[in-house]
Amino acid sequence: MNFLIIYAHPNPKSLNASIKDSFVEGAKEAGHITHVIDLYHEHFDPVLRTPEKHGEESEVVKKHQDLIRWADWMVFIYPVWWLRAPAILEGWFDKIFSAGFAFRYKRLFGKVGVPEGLLPCKKAIVFETYGGPAIGIVGLYMNVGWRRIKNNILKMCGVKTIKHMPFYSSQSATDEQRKKWLEKVKALARNLR
Repeated sequence: MNFLIIYAHPNPKSLNASIKDSFVEGAKEAGHITHVIDLYHEHFDPVLRTPEKHGEESEVVKKHQDLIRWADWMVFIYPVWWLRAPAILEGWFDKIFSAGFAFRYKRLFGKVGVPEGLLPCKKAIVFETYGGPAIGIVGLYMNVGWRRIKNNILKMCGVKTIKHMPFYSSQSATDEQRKKWLEKVKALARNLR
């Protein structure tokens, strides 16, 4: 199995970094191949510029799209800030999940159409860390950020299998809790098919 990890956290000592490292370790133990796109480390430019909007792809965009073609699974690891993914990841979706690569509009009638997913990689797993508790994120705010990523990005672009592993109240988690979470991440990476 080929796992493309899209990692979006600026701190190499964060829980997100530990999730990434645990996933890579578990995947390698099972004989899988991983490739990490570390958006902050590579100074990914998340700003979609006019030429890109009109189909002029940069070398970085082409490289990332080729990696998606290579992957059996896309693995997203990021914190949730303001009930959404970090801006660098949001911009990555804008640039990499472009029309013609990730989706196209299927005409229904006249100028009315619906998006049709084209992504070559049909499986994704999303690891999200939250500072707040589940009761607030899910109960009060109905987890709007996750629902948007799942439905309006991944599903819309043709991803069929989507797994979600949220880590609520991550800032106040004990070392023991974090250790259990990381073991769960590693076990998942070993067992994905």
